[in-house]
Amino acid sequence: MKKLTLTFCALFALVLVAPALYADGPEQYSGKEKEVMQPAPPVCDFYRAHEWDLDIWGAWAFAADTGDFAPVTTDPFALTGTDFDPTLSEISDRTSPCFTGPGGPGPCEPKFFNQNERINVGQISKNELFRRDGVAGGGLDVKYFWSRYFGFGVEGLGLAAKTNFAGGGLATLTGRYPFGRFAPYVTGGMGFIDGGATLYEFFNEQTIANTAGNVRNTHEFFTFDPVYNNHLRALGQIGAGLEFRVTCHIGLMADFTWNFVFGQEDHPDKVTLVTENGQNVTTRFGVPISSVPVVNRAFELRPGHGSDNQDFGLARFGVTFSY
Repeated sequence: MKKLTLTFCALFALVLVAPALYADGPEQYSGKEKEVMQPAPPVCDFYRAHEWDLDIWGAWAFAADTGDFAPVTTDPFALTGTDFDPTLSEISDRTSPCFTGPGGPGPCEPKFFNQNERINVGQISKNELFRRDGVAGGGLDVKYFWSRYFGFGVEGLGLAAKTNFAGGGLATLTGRYPFGRFAPYVTGGMGFIDGGATLYEFFNEQTIANTAGNVRNTHEFFTFDPVYNNHLRALGQIGAGLEFRVTCHIGLMADFTWNFVFGQEDHPDKVTLVTENGQNVTTRFGVPISSVPVVNRAFELRPGHGSDNQDFGLARFGVTFSY
């Protein structure tokens, strides 16, 4: 009976104390649970509205018109169209009675009569911007995204066109579709470009003095020289690319754009007639005794200017800083 009474009293006491124990226990456990199960800080949004992006990139540009034209191998003063031979005399006006070789008197003059000829005989590089098929370059652009998907900006680019730097700027519009760390995008813009050059072939003649100090010989040769573009042309651009965010504020970008060059004033090359006058001087014992006028004619190419054959592709790889 005593055991039953004690058991009953213990159960009664437990019933009375249990609410207090339960009230204290869960509060302490809940506190510990909050400390252990603190939620992690939210992951940043990699692509945001009202975002400023700065892209710094290097590039390789591909000419739309590749290769070269065949060089000229004929003396521009030769009426017969024969291959150029620096050991032969120039062909001159048919009325010049200076030729004494077979078939003479004929239309020719000794080489040293026209002492400083420089005649543009033709275009060599098909591309009229780079002067070759491809060049390296670089640039940067700044964009503001008013939403996660659309932004506008400005872009500056420079290309190491051979012998003459080419550069310009554009206003751009970009549309992107972010998912996770990736964002494929399309872009387009309008602006301007300046510089660059076209390669032309020139026929040259230079005088060479003999040991007595009198001009008796000339050196005739061809050179390939650039003719620079020194006027602004309109530039249009379309392209697509992909961006990858390494962190919330730093990313990598790569894209390809096609660039169209437009000229407001397109002036084609022109061919003009060049006339050189000389004298066929006959000497005896070093003393001139007679002189015959000699007229030498050739056609020269006068380069025009415009936007023909200047379109190019641009592959860009760079780093993005986002704020």
